[in-house]
Amino acid sequence: MFNKFINITTTVLFLLVASLLFIQCGDRDRETSSNFEEEREELVSNLEDLRDDLDDRIDDLNSRIEEAGDDASDELEEARDELTDDRSDVERALDDVRDASEDTWDSVKSETENLYDDVSSRFNDWTNRLQDRYDDL
Repeated sequence: MFNKFINITTTVLFLLVASLLFIQCGDRDRETSSNFEEEREELVSNLEDLRDDLDDRIDDLNSRIEEAGDDASDELEEARDELTDDRSDVERALDDVRDASEDTWDSVKSETENLYDDVSSRFNDWTNRLQDRYDDL
């Protein structure tokens, strides 16, 4: 009888511990999902801001090139072309981030953060270079 009591008690304790572990795993999944969504929203916002900055600079460069006509410097056209390419890369990255699943998130996030850093650096380099050359930029 005592062995039966121990077996029942052991079984109940095992089920209780298993239930608690299962509940904790579910909470962890919800927390991971929440972090994924928050990180994705933040990255989308950062990319949209960068895209808007690129659009503004490209529009400004297009205006300057148009005003200068044939006298437009190759440097302005090179900056516009490179920033336009970067803008396309940012737009593709936005699509990738929006389409990412939790399973692909780590890879997409890493690639996108690298792209963001690279494009931001080139954008700042062009901005600084052109401001040095053109005082009113």
